[in-house]
Amino acid sequence: MTRTLSKPGSNNHDIDSAGATRRRLIWALAANFAFFVVEVTGGLLSGSLALLADAGHMLTDVAALGIAIAASHLAARPPDPKRTFGLVRAEVVGAFINGGSLVVIVLFIIWESWKRLGAPVQIDGPLMAVIAALGLLTNLASTLILLGRRNDNLNIRAAFLHMLGDTFGSVGAITAGVVIWTTGWIHIDIIVSLLIGGIILWGSVKLLRETIKIIINATPEDVDYEEVKQALLAIEHFAGLHDLHIWSLATGYPVLSAHIRLEPGCSDSAHWQECLWNAKVMLKKRFGITHTTLQLEPESFESEELHSKVYYRPDQP
Repeated sequence: MTRTLSKPGSNNHDIDSAGATRRRLIWALAANFAFFVVEVTGGLLSGSLALLADAGHMLTDVAALGIAIAASHLAARPPDPKRTFGLVRAEVVGAFINGGSLVVIVLFIIWESWKRLGAPVQIDGPLMAVIAALGLLTNLASTLILLGRRNDNLNIRAAFLHMLGDTFGSVGAITAGVVIWTTGWIHIDIIVSLLIGGIILWGSVKLLRETIKIIINATPEDVDYEEVKQALLAIEHFAGLHDLHIWSLATGYPVLSAHIRLEPGCSDSAHWQECLWNAKVMLKKRFGITHTTLQLEPESFESEELHSKVYYRPDQP
């Protein structure tokens, strides 16, 4: 009898859940894009750099939501002979582009702030405060739209945190507008702009760091390489292993491959299958790794493909 490990998205419940999540993302994207247009217009009319900075942040959120929606569509496409893993890494490429654009926006904000230190621009405080208040409502609505699905996967959680961060950005813009309205101190606009820029820069560096780690096939941060190695060596009849590799194809999609040395005397094919099954079940339940490639080898096996030292169980000679 053939036994299979279930994969995420392999049943109707998962498909319906993904569809519901995608619809929420589309609603959040529509709300954010509509307000992005309003905020850019308001920033240009009021002369507020804080509003333009927040609009830049809003645009990156629109891009992030668009990437999440596109990735959910592309990731569902089946593999083919030219793309044997399908298009699961489309989100990584998009995230890298998005992270780069974030850095460009921050540099623009810093440049504009530097120019305005020497030549302050008259700002319409009341208009700035009103538009920022509308932005706060939009961000709160988007946050609530994604609230119920924030734990579905890492992409949705990141989008949710983006919306939450924008909510604080809108509060900053409202504060700047009220201060200018009541005191006329326009330099608060520059201070708030730099604070928003700092938030964007922090998020963009974190995003780029995560995407680069996936692109270079680094071990996922939530997987302990040494712990996985010891867990495999603890399986009965596994004498040693070599060429253990753990990486991510995309966010939340860890992959593992390894060569396993079996104990002397383990030559029955049915026994090999049982050992292989035990390893795959352990990797799924304990580490959440469902895509595994394990090559079982006799203890005396010699291969030219040996690219790392062989790790043996402590009780092995």
